[in-house]
Amino acid sequence: MQRSPNTSRDDGAILPLVLVVTVVLSLIVVGIATYTSAALRYGQVSEARAGRLASAQGAMDDALEQLSLRSSLCATAAGGAGIDVPFPATVNDSEVIVSCRIVGGSLPPADGWAIVITEEGAPATGNTFEFSLGGKPEINGPVFLNSPSRSLFSQPTTIVEGDIWYPDDACATSNPSDSGVQFARSSMTLPNLTFDPTTRGIHCVNREWDELFGTNLIVAPEVATYDNGANPTYLNPPYDVEGSCRVFEPGYYTNLPLGNDNYFKSGVYVFDNVGHVVLKGQTMTMGNITRQEYPAVDNTACDTVRLDDSDLGATLYTRGNTRFESQSNSGIEVSGRLQNTAWVAVHVLDSTLGYSTPLFTANTGAKKEVALQGLLWAPYNSLQFETIPAQKAAVLRGGAVVAGFRGGVSAAAVGFVIEVPTSAASTRLLLESTATDSMGANTVRVVADYRPSTGEVAVASRRVLD
Repeated sequence: MQRSPNTSRDDGAILPLVLVVTVVLSLIVVGIATYTSAALRYGQVSEARAGRLASAQGAMDDALEQLSLRSSLCATAAGGAGIDVPFPATVNDSEVIVSCRIVGGSLPPADGWAIVITEEGAPATGNTFEFSLGGKPEINGPVFLNSPSRSLFSQPTTIVEGDIWYPDDACATSNPSDSGVQFARSSMTLPNLTFDPTTRGIHCVNREWDELFGTNLIVAPEVATYDNGANPTYLNPPYDVEGSCRVFEPGYYTNLPLGNDNYFKSGVYVFDNVGHVVLKGQTMTMGNITRQEYPAVDNTACDTVRLDDSDLGATLYTRGNTRFESQSNSGIEVSGRLQNTAWVAVHVLDSTLGYSTPLFTANTGAKKEVALQGLLWAPYNSLQFETIPAQKAAVLRGGAVVAGFRGGVSAAAVGFVIEVPTSAASTRLLLESTATDSMGANTVRVVADYRPSTGEVAVASRRVLD
């Protein structure tokens, strides 16, 4: 006998199966969705990180290039405390800031700068940086002008491999909440002034001269040894005579018994209130250096003594009413000596002259010369060269920090030189380029050795910081 199945026994069996399948499929769908979402998020994070790193790397490359062009404020005293420089453009939706600071060695106060005009003590009106007559002067290296509008160039003047910088908070500040150093390309132009190459120009910065170059130039230890003239060993040392040349020893001088031909041996000198030193038909050269460059002041009568002298050079420190005037058929030259990291020719410790009485004057008359082969540190004193004649030396080679400068450059004045010092001194910089967007921040760090006088940059390490 055949039995018929009882279909009622399968009633409801499909429901658990459907539930199981539904749950399993739901878990699979949720897992795939989670995986897809995570993959998308990871892709977005990776893409954003790649964008930030590209931005940071690009800004770092730009910072290194600005160093090599000697167009970076890292090469100033402000770099000692650290400088944050916002990159001028938003890249890959990222804001980028490049910071730099000194981590080894030290920068001379104005190394890499041709001339700095501070305008300290200057009257409220009148030019503080002026070239007149028919010459077409060149300035080799960066220039800082406290007020570009108070400069005058009577003939075409060229700044070679350098920019002009000047303080102007409103022009320089792009981010008011950032207290760091900020600068910008300025739209200012100056008549008769051009740049070589033409990519150079005028920049504004939110810092004054003393914030960029400092005020505490290191003084040679010999100055303390001289004890303000109280040490009789060094007070007004007697001079020797070799042929027609008067030969002076390093020391502390309160008077100068000059002859027609004078040589001051390599070493450290302090001229304290020696008054108005007028040279007429006289020559005064200080120090011997092997790095001598053209032009230089001729002092034939003292050549033998000079060549037999140490080649370490001389630094002259001045005090009180000490000032110099070169009249016809005369010249003064100081060949700088290394003080810490700077080749210093003349350093004014304190002065009672004021702005209107120049520290150095090349007065009217033929064949007068002034040559400073090293840094001139005189931020509260001015210089005045009435007429720079043909084939004669008017040299500021080594950087000059002065309150004002006025020069009359003749058409044939091939001996007129204002230029950046050539120095082997270098420092180690730490640069960090940080790119930030809404998803995070990434930093590229570079440690580099830098030589400001030549713009040479050697990267010691470069890495990404996460």
